[in-house]
Amino acid sequence: MKKILAIVCASVIAIGAMAQSPVYRVGDKYMMNGEMMNKREFKGYLQNTCPEAFALFDNGHRLSIAGWSCFGVGLAVNTAGSTLLNLYLRAETKNPNLFDVGTSLTSLGAGVTIAGITCISVGYTRMHKAVNLYNIEKAHRPDLRWVFGLNNEGGMSVAMQF
Repeated sequence: MKKILAIVCASVIAIGAMAQSPVYRVGDKYMMNGEMMNKREFKGYLQNTCPEAFALFDNGHRLSIAGWSCFGVGLAVNTAGSTLLNLYLRAETKNPNLFDVGTSLTSLGAGVTIAGITCISVGYTRMHKAVNLYNIEKAHRPDLRWVFGLNNEGGMSVAMQF
């Protein structure tokens, strides 16, 4: 009986050690065990503990950086095109080349800005999914039940069911 009790206790301790603390996202920071981590720290933590979540987080992080870059370039090109269109409209002598270049730059800038917003959204969604994946893979504590019953010898037995 002592051996069975020792095995049960060791199993409970092992199951508790396998599960890690869940991660909570607070804005742009990540919290685990009451400690705040920035993206770089959390990315390093994922790299060492959950490769699947790390790959998803890294992909989302890179995509969001590319999205912010596209967004900035698109706004700059859109501003340049709008400025040229404004010059065309205010000029006394109309230059058709100014109108064509301004329209092209404004359209191109708007398209790149919209593409940037899309990349940002997809990137942040992937980073959030990486947090959820980590919480499912590493921080999920199994549903553990104790089952008490009588054995064939008329004694009481204990079993774990999960």
